[in-house]
Amino acid sequence: MTSGAARPNPQGSFHYGDINVTRTLLLQNDESDIGGRRRCTVNGVAFANAGTPLKLADYFRIAGVFKVVSGRPERRNPFIGTTVIDASYRDYVQIVFENRLPSMQTWHLDGHSFFVVG
Repeated sequence: MTSGAARPNPQGSFHYGDINVTRTLLLQNDESDIGGRRRCTVNGVAFANAGTPLKLADYFRIAGVFKVVSGRPERRNPFIGTTVIDASYRDYVQIVFENRLPSMQTWHLDGHSFFVVG
């Protein structure tokens, strides 16, 4: 799934499809056996809720609460953890959702000041 969206220029008009994407993230879902249990993963990581709120851990630089990942599938054994993908303010990020499973997947995205266009 991919799309282009309206982007305002300084004069207030819009140009469709003229967005300069600064980064592309590939979120690939799968199922894996981790610790003897079947778990859903995104890029090889099964989500585990952190004991410390992520924004507090980031603000106070508390180590070990989450791991920053690239936003691309990596060749590694699947694991359980709390991972985040960092992005810069005002970047235009294209997110590609890849589902190779026979079932439909739903997604929940958390972030600050972003717009879905597809």
